Amino acid sequence: MKNYSIKYILAAAAALAATACANADIISPSQVLYTFDTGPAAASWTSVAWSAGPVGWAGGGALQSTAATSGWQNWTVTQNYTWQDGSQADMQALAATGNAHLSFDIIVDGTSFTPSSTADWYNISFAANSDGGGWTQHSGNIVDSYHNASDSALYSFHLDYSFAQLGWTASAPTSWYQLNFGGNSGADVFNYYIDNLDAYIVPEPTTLTLLGLGAAALLMFRRK
Repeated sequence: MKNYSIKYILAAAAALAATACANADIISPSQVLYTFDTGPAAASWTSVAWSAGPVGWAGGGALQSTAATSGWQNWTVTQNYTWQDGSQADMQALAATGNAHLSFDIIVDGTSFTPSSTADWYNISFAANSDGGGWTQHSGNIVDSYHNASDSALYSFHLDYSFAQLGWTASAPTSWYQLNFGGNSGADVFNYYIDNLDAYIVPEPTTLTLLGLGAAALLMFRRK
């Protein structure tokens, strides 16, 4: 009887987990994802070109920007006011959950630097903007490093921010969302890439617990 009781409890947990997942799916969509693997950049991206990706990058295609001269280049890449569904509705739905994140990869191509006998610094800046939260610039430079002489390596950086960190909160009356990237260097021209831009919902801990119980129930039934 005890084994059956445990099975019934786990079965109920599995049902609750399924319900939790179904409720999560009410938010449509639950993710805004740009892999940039194929095709030109979406029209909402400005000052950027689609690329098959730098040599050695295993992530597929990417958006390429060139810091054309040394010094601050302002915002050389901008995601404007139209996201993947043709409006801002996707981002509004994500922000309304209060538990959304934005992640992306930054790739710096060492082969694009001007050959030099000395090292040079470079950095890439990132800022979020919205009508509800205003400008939120993160530490000025999200990537801040040196390029050594004759260094042709490829460097990748993965970054993840909550919507709250970006100023995109559910309480703010936000109707549009914007991203901005900019390059800067001491003396060199260099190429950098943006890839795998992902706006997604982080599951609540209770949902993860229910999913774990549901998985345990399925394993028990399978053994029987």
